[in-house]
Amino acid sequence: MINYFIKFDDLSLSTVRLFTYDEGSKKQVKKYSLIDAKEALMPGNNLYIMIPSALFGFKVTKNEIGLKDEILKANIFSESEDGLISNVSDLKFFFHPSINLASWIDCTTYDSIAEHFNQFEGDVYFYPEHFLLPEGINSIYIAENSFIFSFNDLTGFSGSNDLLEDYLQILASAGVDLKTLQVLGKSEPKLLNKFKDLNFQKIQFSDFHISFINSLKFSNVNFFKRKLSFHYVKQKLKFNFFEFWALNISVLILLIAPLVISYNLNSSVNTYKQSTVKIFEQLNPNFQRLVNARAQIDDLTRNIPKQNNISKQDLGVLNYLDAFKDDSIQRIAINLIDQEINIQLEGLPLFKLNLLKQILKSEELNFIESDLTEKDKAFYGNLRVQYET
Repeated sequence: MINYFIKFDDLSLSTVRLFTYDEGSKKQVKKYSLIDAKEALMPGNNLYIMIPSALFGFKVTKNEIGLKDEILKANIFSESEDGLISNVSDLKFFFHPSINLASWIDCTTYDSIAEHFNQFEGDVYFYPEHFLLPEGINSIYIAENSFIFSFNDLTGFSGSNDLLEDYLQILASAGVDLKTLQVLGKSEPKLLNKFKDLNFQKIQFSDFHISFINSLKFSNVNFFKRKLSFHYVKQKLKFNFFEFWALNISVLILLIAPLVISYNLNSSVNTYKQSTVKIFEQLNPNFQRLVNARAQIDDLTRNIPKQNNISKQDLGVLNYLDAFKDDSIQRIAINLIDQEINIQLEGLPLFKLNLLKQILKSEELNFIESDLTEKDKAFYGNLRVQYET
């Protein structure tokens, strides 16, 4: 795992130093523009961007009454309005309850940094650069051209060394005991000739990075808020080409399936309605519109006289006809209302007709042959058989 640290050279944010800490190898430090630094990053690693503390405003608050979001923001800004140099609407606000610290930074400045790393395939962390310094004491790191100051309450500041002497005098006049100030640096600064009582300790700047990586004190704090995008989600899930397209097809199916089901249901309902309308039109040629199928069926059947149940004789006749199979018997239709069986004949020989009558002579049947025609000793047409229940 590679850990990257980006340190800005000044408040213009035009150039940065990229510190690279790779396991099993020494650190590397290179100077880039921010865009070039982004191109030098290997995906899948940790990136810590240390933003100049001078760009932030800070206020220590425990938020004991539990204010939320915009209400907390308005309350903090109303208490800090004397120190604000920008319109409140132009500031991006943060509150981290784990360290009791509220902070803010200009939105344009923040976005100009964040936009470069929204697509980075790895974990990105933004911190004010004074978070690198030891916690719980007033300390200052003095580099060649700049300084970083950290107070024991985790507020801080940074700036050019041209302002350092004036800044220390301001601190002294504000009641800060400079004798307790821990001064850190790569080499002893000339400033100590004037402030002889300052306690100096020699330290490499990279030591702060190593300590920061190994420490968990800011594990719940991150000033970076990534804007989610389809590209980033794809990278994070690490789908290969086929998995990616399989996911797309699955999502598409999930989106389309309810529409297809709804369409099929509507189509079935319409088909059912059309079939019902056809049945009503057959029952009643004057039928116009389907409103309530059950009620309309009751209305159509109200005047039909009640019929007797099908007798055993009906079933017996059907059994005889079923046993008397012949190709010349084309169709058998039963009219229960008129108690009549219509047998459509197509070339039934005379002897078979007599045989059929002989078989059914035990039944109370009446054969009506008026619709039959005889040709070549075979009968054609409709043989009507009436029966009584």
